[in-house]
Amino acid sequence: MTVYGLIRFDIEDFVTQESDDALEFILDVMDEFRIPASYGIVGKKAQSLHDRQHQKILQRLATKNSLGFHSTTHSEHPTLAEELAEMDYEQGVKRFIERESVGVDVVAKLIKAPRYFTQPGGNWVPQAITALVHLDMPVFFSDSWNSYIATSTQPLWIEDIVHWSVPVLNPRPFAMKLPDNMDDAVTMVEQASSKLSTGDAFMVMVHPTELVTTKFWDAVNFEFGATTATLRKAPLRSRQDRKEAFESFRSYIRRIASVPHVEWVDVVELSSRLKPLSSPHLGDPSELLENLSQNGLGPTTIRGENFSAADEVVALALLLIGTTPGQELPRVRAPQGWGYGHLLHAYAAHPESIDTVESGAREIIRQVRASGCLPRAVGRGSESIENWAFSAIFHLSQALKRPVDEFPPLPLTFLDYVKEPDQLHWDWPIFPPNFQPYRLWQETRRLAWSLKPAQYRS
Repeated sequence: MTVYGLIRFDIEDFVTQESDDALEFILDVMDEFRIPASYGIVGKKAQSLHDRQHQKILQRLATKNSLGFHSTTHSEHPTLAEELAEMDYEQGVKRFIERESVGVDVVAKLIKAPRYFTQPGGNWVPQAITALVHLDMPVFFSDSWNSYIATSTQPLWIEDIVHWSVPVLNPRPFAMKLPDNMDDAVTMVEQASSKLSTGDAFMVMVHPTELVTTKFWDAVNFEFGATTATLRKAPLRSRQDRKEAFESFRSYIRRIASVPHVEWVDVVELSSRLKPLSSPHLGDPSELLENLSQNGLGPTTIRGENFSAADEVVALALLLIGTTPGQELPRVRAPQGWGYGHLLHAYAAHPESIDTVESGAREIIRQVRASGCLPRAVGRGSESIENWAFSAIFHLSQALKRPVDEFPPLPLTFLDYVKEPDQLHWDWPIFPPNFQPYRLWQETRRLAWSLKPAQYRS
C-alpha cells in the first residue's frame, strides 16, 4: 500500500533577515534528498528577498513544480478574515481579489505564477473559493489546523476548486522545537502508512523562520490585533541552537525520505492526478433514493459518479418532471443567500402536495439553467430548498412503491463537512481578542452544498 505525503513550506517572515538563510538551507536539503514539496510564499516575502538581493533563492523557487501563494501581507491588520468578516459574499470576493492580486502579481513577476493558495494562519475564508478561479489558482491547499472544512485524507471539489484539508502529522510547534522533538516527528510519519489507507494523504507543515527564531515574527508585531509603525524582527536562537536546528532538520528529512509506503509528492502534481470536475449523469431513481436514505443529502458516489448535495437536488427535480435517465446533469453551484437560520443538521417536514413539488421541480431546473446556482427556496410560499428535497423524496418513494409510512427526516449531511465554531482556529494569536467571524462560517456551510468527492484517474 502507498499513502501520499505532502510537505508544505509556508514562506512568510519578511521581517527577519536570518529567515532567508533558513529558506536557502531548506532548498539545499530538499534538493539533496530529491523530495518534492510545496512552497507557498507571501507577496511581501518575495519582495523582501528581491530587495535583499537574494536573486538565487528566487530563481531556485522558480524551478519548483509547486509554487504557491500565501497571501500578500499574511498577518498585517486587517488580516483577510478580519476585513471580510462582515462583508456580504460578493463584496468579500471582490475585496479578496483586489488585495490579494497585488501579492500574486509580485510573486509572478519575481518568481513565477503561483499555482495554489494557502490561507495565512487562521485566515481561511470562503470567499477564496470563488476568488481563486479569477486569480488562476485552482488548488486550495489548506490543512487540518486552519481549514473550516473538516479534516479529510482525500481531496474534495468545492464549487470549481480542489480543496485539501489533510491531517498535519508533525508536532505543534515543529521546527521551532527542533532538535528536541525530531524523534516524535519522525514517528508520526512512520505511523502514517499503518494508520491511513492506500491513496490517503497527509502533510507536514514547516515555516523556515522557525529554524532561526524563538518566537513567530508575526506574534512579535501583530499579536492580539496589535499594529506597529516599525516592524521588529523575531528574537533569534543562538548560533549554536541554529546550527543544531539545521542539522536536525536535515536528519529529519533524511529519515522520512526512506519511510516505507510513503510517496512524497507536491500538491500541484497530486492535484493533476485527479479526474477533471464534471457533472454526473441522471441515474436510476431507486439507486438515488436508496443512497439518500442511507447517507442523507451530501457528497456521495453512485456507480462511480460523484454527486454534491446540489447535484442530488437537481437529479430529484429532473426525475419528478419525467426526465429519462442517462443525460448529464446541468452544472450546479451552491444556492446564493442560503444558510442564515439553517443551523440544524437534519430537516424534517410534512411533505407538500405532488402538484406543488412538481411545480418546484420545474422552477429549480429553470433557475439552475439560467444562473448555474441552486435556488435557496421555491414556490410562492418560499419553501426552503431542503424541505422541497424532503417532499420530492417522499413522492418519488410513493411512485416507486417504497415504504413511506414512517418517513424519516432528511439529514443535511453536507453540513457535517464543515467544522463547528469551537473547532475553528479563531484563537489564532494574531486575531483581536474575541474575534468570532460567524458570517464566514455560515457562508462556508452554504458553499458545502457544492462539495463532492474528488477521484484519482487511477
